[in-house]
Formats: sequence, C-alpha cells, structure tokens
Amino acid sequence: MSGVNTEAVIGLAKEEVFPTLERRYSDGVFSRDLWRKMGSAGFFGFTVSKEYGGNEGSPEDLTIALREFTEHGLDLGVTLSWITHLCLCVKSIEDFGTEEQKEKYIPGLVYGELVGAAAFSEPETRAHPGGMRTTAKRYGEGYRINGKKIYVTGGPVADVLVTLAVTGGGEGNIKELTTFLVETSSPGVKIERMDLNFLRTSPHATIEFEDLEVPDTAVLGKIGKGHSEASRTAFARERALVLSALCGLFQGAVGEISNRFRQKYEGLRLEGPEAGSWIHHLSAIEAYRHLTVELTKKAFSSYIEWKDSLGLLIYLGMSYAKWAYWLEEFASLHSIEVKFPLNVILNDIKLVLVNEGLLFKEGKKMYLS
Repeated sequence: MSGVNTEAVIGLAKEEVFPTLERRYSDGVFSRDLWRKMGSAGFFGFTVSKEYGGNEGSPEDLTIALREFTEHGLDLGVTLSWITHLCLCVKSIEDFGTEEQKEKYIPGLVYGELVGAAAFSEPETRAHPGGMRTTAKRYGEGYRINGKKIYVTGGPVADVLVTLAVTGGGEGNIKELTTFLVETSSPGVKIERMDLNFLRTSPHATIEFEDLEVPDTAVLGKIGKGHSEASRTAFARERALVLSALCGLFQGAVGEISNRFRQKYEGLRLEGPEAGSWIHHLSAIEAYRHLTVELTKKAFSSYIEWKDSLGLLIYLGMSYAKWAYWLEEFASLHSIEVKFPLNVILNDIKLVLVNEGLLFKEGKKMYLS
C-alpha cells in the first residue's frame, strides 16, 4: 500500500479503536483525540496529492484500509465519518476547489485537525437534487443561504461543510444547484444533534441555515454545477467505500460469532443446510472483498463507469441486508450471548437495513419499470 500499510491500519484499529469502543459507544462520543491519531497516521490522505499533505495512495489502498480498519476496530461509526470526511469533503475540495480553498482547508482536514462533513439530504426529498429547497441568493459580494439539512454525518463535530443550495432555475424549471463551503462556526449555522440510536461514535445532525452570509469565495466549483460535478461523484465514491467497510464489519461479526460458538459448543460443527449457509456467507464475503475494490476504482476514475455498475451496488447492498438478518437469526438460534462487541456490531448493522428500502427502489426503477 502507498502511504499507510495494512499493518499500520490494523495496529491502530486494535490498539486505539477497539479498546475504547465500548466506552465511546455507550457515551455516544466522537473522539477528537482518536481522529487526530488517524490523521497523523495518514488515514485521511489516501488519494490526496502530496502537495496538500496527502500520501497519494490509490483507491484500492483506501478500500483495503477501510475494510481492515472496520474488521479489526469494529467501529462502523468512525469508519463512516472517515468516508464522509475524505470522499464528500476533502476530495470535493481537491477536485473542484480553487488553489486558495485547497491551501486553506485540505492540510488541516488531512492531518485530522479539522473534521469535514457534507450537508446534502433534506427533510422531504433526502439527497434528490430535483427536490432540494435550500436556497442561496445573491447578497452583496456573496450569497445568503437559507434551508435545512438532515442526517449530516459528523455534523455536531464538523468544522467544514460541503453543501448544496439552489441558486437559480434552468431550462424547463430544472433547478440550478451550486456547491458551497461553509464553516460551522459562522453566524447563521444552527446545529442540532440527532439521536439515531446506532452509529453512536459518529454523531449525526440536523443543520439549519438561517440567513447565513457567505462570500463568493465560498462557492466550490462552478455556479450551477453542484450536482453534475461535485455531489454525484462524491456520492459514487462514498457508496462504493461504505460497501467495503460493511464487508469488513461482517467479517468481524462472523469472527466474533464463530469464536463464541466454538467456546460454547467446543467447535464449529455444523451440518446440513446450516453448514451450507455458513459456507455460502463466508465465500460471499471473500468474493465481495474483490468486488468492492473494483467498484471503488470505477467510482474514483469515472462516474459513468460507476453508474454502469449500479446493478452491482444494488446487489451487494441488498445482500448485506440479508446477511444482517442471518447474523441475528444464527446468534438467537444458538443462544449466543449478545454482549460487547457483538451488541455494537448488530446495532450498527441497522445502517444496512435503513438503506435496504432505498436500494429496493433503485432496483425497481432499473429492472421493473
């Protein structure tokens, strides 16, 4: 691997993440100290130019690092914050920002001194660009932003936000969307923590912009190109990498359950359909380890190529939802005690179940319409 090697990732996960997970999860705490250690170790510099403090690791490096980190640290919350921070914030600034924006924000984000987030989803339409209602209207030498964003990963602790707002109307009443960089300390930014009851180490927030004034220098990329350039490519990277992280989490979950089964029954002796199911899931994890790498490569190289692989993303995501049910059923059937860390794993797998409905809709649109 370029930059951070696998041993370094696993070492930090085992020495810093997992030992503190139970306490941080119970308290619902995002650890700035852990975040800075991840930054110092180069975790936030994957695929980022050395000019801005990155290590220029490849998308494959990043995919493997995220998977290993999640498998051995079992902290999906912090992993999700890492993905959002790097893919939706840092990479958006590197790809579309001015030189001044890059120099101002990227080094602090890469070294873990700052926390980046993305505020796209809205109460009624989630992240669908056509229904976005947050507006940014010309005001003096900049814009005045008003609107509400929800489910902002890392929102309560974020220093820098990448957000979308409507700046005008295009042909056929198509909304003109523009990306902005917002510092959360600015007057007019109101942040309220959301209690999701899972992913407790990665706090989420509702963020309201109330007459938030930003200068022209806050515009990220071109006016009106917020979705076509920035948000869709950022989401492609994010969704591919979340699948990789979940692959690592399931690997960790299977390891935890099998260890407890062996301790209770003096071996992992399974027969018939149950043995077949176990073999199927373990072989699927191995296959998905490779598939997620290929999907991430496409997400980083070409949005069109990634979109052509959307069927694979839907397949993997819906398969993960079935795995979540399988894990819970297997643990229940064999009376495996659901205590730490298994309780945290099964709780955070709710992320898969939440997204199952969205993937089902995408599948219907693609194959049944």
